[in-house]
Amino acid sequence: MFWADQIAEDVKNKGFQWIDDGWTASGYAHIGSLRGLIIHDAVKKALDAHKIKSNFTFIIDDFDPMDGLPIYLDAEKYLPYMGMPMRSIPSEIKGKSLADFFAQDFMKTMQIVGAKPKMISAYELYVSGKMDKAIKLALDNVEKIRDIYKKIGRSDKGHDWYPFHPVCPKCGKIGTTKTIEWDGEEVTFVCEPEMVDWATGCSYKGKISPFGGTGKMPYKVEWPAKWMTIGITIEGAGKDHSAATGTRDVGNHIAREIFNYQPPYDIPYEFFLLDGKKMSGSKGLGANAKDIAELLPPEITRFMMIRNPKRTIEFNPSGVTIPNLFDEYDKAILAYKDPQTHPDLAKVAEYSQTEGKPFTGYRPRFAKLAYSIQLPRVDVYKEAEAEKGTPLDTNEKNEIKRRIAYAEKWLTNFAPEQFKFEVSKSMPQDISLSSEQKNFLSSLAQKLNKGEWNGHEIHEIIHDTKKVTNIDPKEAFSAIYVIFLGKNFGPKAGWFLGSLEKEFVLYRIFEAIK
Repeated sequence: MFWADQIAEDVKNKGFQWIDDGWTASGYAHIGSLRGLIIHDAVKKALDAHKIKSNFTFIIDDFDPMDGLPIYLDAEKYLPYMGMPMRSIPSEIKGKSLADFFAQDFMKTMQIVGAKPKMISAYELYVSGKMDKAIKLALDNVEKIRDIYKKIGRSDKGHDWYPFHPVCPKCGKIGTTKTIEWDGEEVTFVCEPEMVDWATGCSYKGKISPFGGTGKMPYKVEWPAKWMTIGITIEGAGKDHSAATGTRDVGNHIAREIFNYQPPYDIPYEFFLLDGKKMSGSKGLGANAKDIAELLPPEITRFMMIRNPKRTIEFNPSGVTIPNLFDEYDKAILAYKDPQTHPDLAKVAEYSQTEGKPFTGYRPRFAKLAYSIQLPRVDVYKEAEAEKGTPLDTNEKNEIKRRIAYAEKWLTNFAPEQFKFEVSKSMPQDISLSSEQKNFLSSLAQKLNKGEWNGHEIHEIIHDTKKVTNIDPKEAFSAIYVIFLGKNFGPKAGWFLGSLEKEFVLYRIFEAIK
């Protein structure tokens, strides 16, 4: 059973479900953040398919401090804001905070991939008073929480640690404040100059009520507090959170022992690696999720994310990742057309759609299309129609047009050399052909001069000439590619030569064997 359907099966008798995901608005959302969103959206689709009533929300953590400076922000301008809540830091857009700016950018990406959660501001949860109950429970039970941190999280917080960080009324920072006392109504706190290495506190000491948005809880306490406050029943996270002694483990114990709340159904998922590196939005490491989402059709982005949450995704747009993804998605569509062959893969295809049912008509392979659109005199639609064997319908033509646009974008920005080629207008310099290669080309030119000029016919002539001249296949094809492209590899040789003018091909060959 597909993993999302298994979740639906597991919770079907447990009443109304509340799916939630979240993200800290400390920089552009990276592609790893998008994986969590799409995984949770797939769960929502599965619950809907199984007629299970549910909500799907997404919490923007806009009350967190700026604890890292993304490489794309002006250091001189933003270093003074380090330690302040993201919602309090101005952006380049008048009237919008950095948190608003980054959140709106991510929301555009959500629209691209068809995810439609209800958005919740973490700050609004605090300032509205909804988190007050959890704050009081946490402060009243501080010794139990310290014990959970020590036994479960392997972190000794000491007798003077409290699970609350006020916003300093003097300097406005939240990342540098430390609560040192709780009297049941107010916390006493200090804005520490050297508590963290990424921000400097102002040394202010004071007392303040912890309620109504004057501060926030640390993440390991805040996460289970959100579960209780909102009523969340399903929420996963990356595997680093789900590791033993990690955030999830600590949060589960705090939920049960402090908030008397059953932790949500967990969906641990693996990392998304770009060229082998884990993404980080706050440090600016990795791609903006929107950039990658615009590089692929939304259904293929979703397919990549949800087919196996427990599998690490290694994404390299400059390699063969993208052509391979298109091929794998096309296999999923075949499974969707005949679910008995591979029911789980069929479900991946179904839940990969932004809306409606998958398009199941003819589509050319992405890699072949990427080659074809570089060939002169090739009508891609006629080639596709010939491959299909029957006329293309409107939807199929639209799908080809769509894939051409993605192929052009990939070729322009990312494709490796093996997928790109340009016919040299003159004989490439410094080429060296062996006598066997020249003999092969001479024989090939004679046969081409007499034969019909189309890709299939030329393909047959090349293979016949190869056999007759007894040349190594690699040497034969290398001879063709090097005199036309200046490299030892290229697209299918017969169809490639057929896309060129006959006179040009023959002249180039005779020029090469002189």
